[in-house]
Amino acid sequence: MMDGASEIRRRHEASLAATVGSFAQSVVYRSTRDHVCPICGGAKKDGYAWCVSCSAHHHSPYKAQLADMVRIFAYAPMESSSDVSNQMTRYMYRYKEEDRVGSELARAAVTEILVTELVLRWGCIKEVSGGVAPTAWATIPSTTNSPRAGVEHPLHRIVCQVLPRVPEVKLRAVGAKSRSLSPDLFQMECECAPDTLRHVLLIDDTWTTGGNVQSAAVSLKRAGAQRVTVFCVARVVNYAFCASVGEGVADGFRALSFRGGQWCPWHCMVEP
Repeated sequence: MMDGASEIRRRHEASLAATVGSFAQSVVYRSTRDHVCPICGGAKKDGYAWCVSCSAHHHSPYKAQLADMVRIFAYAPMESSSDVSNQMTRYMYRYKEEDRVGSELARAAVTEILVTELVLRWGCIKEVSGGVAPTAWATIPSTTNSPRAGVEHPLHRIVCQVLPRVPEVKLRAVGAKSRSLSPDLFQMECECAPDTLRHVLLIDDTWTTGGNVQSAAVSLKRAGAQRVTVFCVARVVNYAFCASVGEGVADGFRALSFRGGQWCPWHCMVEP
């Protein structure tokens, strides 16, 4: 007989599969053709350890202060930088907009993703983090050059509802958005106890180059965070860029499987 917790998880997994299962492609961190970055799941050249962006982060003076782990729910594919034809990609734009057709459905999908992958897989996060469950969470605020500067980010509003019993570590932006690593881009709003900073779960909506996310991770580590785990809803993959990385790389990403209800982004290291 299925216990109550298992039944709740089963229902949410089924709901998630019904909501995004037909278009959310699973993020992978290695491939038989050696074209996937093991950190962010993006495209990299054969023979290189990481993609261009992650390589730049790891060759910076802040290597020791980067996130300890990055996990991402699904890909948000684009044929070009202006393409939003993919449903997952559209969701990542529309969930932020109050008056856009489909925005409510997109927010419901993002909420379901966070409930399933953070709340119901809390034990998975602890297991892959050396037995240390998150002691706090943080989201990334809009930067000073964003139209949403100084306004609560839509993702923050959702996470407050999803993780109401977990302490929040609040960040504020003190600079403009940059695709590169900017260690002074974010600051903590107030001091936190060491126990609160033992393991911070850093949540963002999309990973493109990882510059903002890793900048926030560095800020948290500088402020005393012992461990930072990143969870992003979507990893942007530009097929035009993939094609420039190597022959067949874009086709390899296009052919990735769609996310099933039982797939766990914390444990799964799929080879396409």
